[in-house]
Amino acid sequence: MTSVIETDVLIIGAGPAGLMAANELQKREMDFICLEQRSSPSELSKALGIQARTLEMFELLGVHQEFLKKGYPGPGSKLHLGGENPSVVELYHIDSQYPYLLIIPQSETESILEEHLSSLGGRINREHEVVEVMETDEGVYVTVKHHGELKRYVAKYLLACDGAHSKVRQDLNVPFEGEDEGYTFFLGDVDVPDLNEIYINMHLNERGAVAFFPYKDGSYRVVGMNRTKQGLPHKDELSLEDLQESMNTVLSEPYQVENPKWLSYFGTAHRQVPNYRKGKVFFVGDAAHIHNPIGGQGMNLGLQDAANIVWKLEVVLNGYADDSFLDSYHHERAPIGLDVLKDTSRMLKIIELQGMQGKIRNWTGKAALTQDWVQKKIANHLSNIYNEYEETSKNKSLQDSSLSKEAIRPGERVPDHLLFFDGSNDKSVYPLIRTYGYVCFIYIDAQDESFIDEAYSFSQKVDETYAGLIKVFLVAKGGTVRTDGDELPIIYDVHRHLGNKLGMEKGHTLLIRPDGHVAFHESSSDLEKTLEKVKRFFS
Repeated sequence: MTSVIETDVLIIGAGPAGLMAANELQKREMDFICLEQRSSPSELSKALGIQARTLEMFELLGVHQEFLKKGYPGPGSKLHLGGENPSVVELYHIDSQYPYLLIIPQSETESILEEHLSSLGGRINREHEVVEVMETDEGVYVTVKHHGELKRYVAKYLLACDGAHSKVRQDLNVPFEGEDEGYTFFLGDVDVPDLNEIYINMHLNERGAVAFFPYKDGSYRVVGMNRTKQGLPHKDELSLEDLQESMNTVLSEPYQVENPKWLSYFGTAHRQVPNYRKGKVFFVGDAAHIHNPIGGQGMNLGLQDAANIVWKLEVVLNGYADDSFLDSYHHERAPIGLDVLKDTSRMLKIIELQGMQGKIRNWTGKAALTQDWVQKKIANHLSNIYNEYEETSKNKSLQDSSLSKEAIRPGERVPDHLLFFDGSNDKSVYPLIRTYGYVCFIYIDAQDESFIDEAYSFSQKVDETYAGLIKVFLVAKGGTVRTDGDELPIIYDVHRHLGNKLGMEKGHTLLIRPDGHVAFHESSSDLEKTLEKVKRFFS
């Protein structure tokens, strides 16, 4: 064994969550190493749905265009509830620039993220099998086997992105609380010659459930449950004949499937670690939580977990915040993971209803889905854009009680609103976050010399403490704002998105985090008080 290799952050696993973390770390030019047991990226499609909130995170990372180019924007779902006439759930209700479910194989997701990482100068250390993980006061030590040789790494922090059977979790004796659900699903990536559909098609009846997800190349992901094959000994291998047989059983008018690219059976479970943090180790993605695939949530949760922890690691490692700041990762992400576990378990039980209960489910479901407000609630919930953090104790402590009810608050997601930037062209919020990370808007309404001077003083004091970490912008409703300096860029809120939709008024300061959530929204025009709130946020 050679000498110990040191790094600030060690990532174990290069699935979607690990690759997302690596990209976020590389973007910030942080010191990290990512270890992966596989010799090459997975060629299996596995998870296939990218939700709107994840696409927003990809935009903040700067990788969204490749996903949009290669994915299929599913506009909604047709739900066949016990009968022939489907109920349609439209996704244009989603309050995002991405009002759809982007359907793309996980193999493509991993490929895009790894290529982007390479373009930034990063890489994955493959064929590194974790042998032992040990946490000490000095850091986390990891022993791996690489081409028959043992190598040892030590890191200040470790991100366990090594999946449902996490070696990190096992070695650190971290419980994975929950249970197997006892259902067996079938899955196939196949051609369905007689189906030509832009919508996701879902069939649910007494005999089971089948869903068809269209890929961009014209093939389909078929996934479902055959009631007659529940409770049998588990097996992984699924033949095309078995898939066709299950479809013939469940569907009143079955489709012929052919040209299989991937076939498999899989079981489901719901489990979660009690704390997403153990000392210097953070559990991310499937290492932290697993659940059944209904609603296409799992991979998205992992990608969003990674985006949440990395920007926090940056401020701690650079000395802007203490180690305790990292506790907010568990406080923000664990409740969302738990909600998804509860939701997916509940949806599976609803699917399982039979007899009169199943008929009542079908009747009430069809009636409810005729209502626009029901469709909007379902679409926005499944898209993850309501995965917000305003209920954590830290974010509650940063709230300003004098704000209007409509004003955006700490922990809430900032939509990508339009701005009139620098008096030259329209721009929106997200490109600013992508470029600068922490974006601070100071609303001055119009020309106000004394307040402009205060804003400049605030910006200088922030820069003295945080060394260029936060980019401050002046925001005016219109006109032309003149300043003696040129350090602070001017944004004109001519669309009134910051004013009317975020509740900003003259004297307000809004600090946005690198993940697009609000750090705080302060109504006081006392910029010394606002500076104190910046310090409280990083405390």
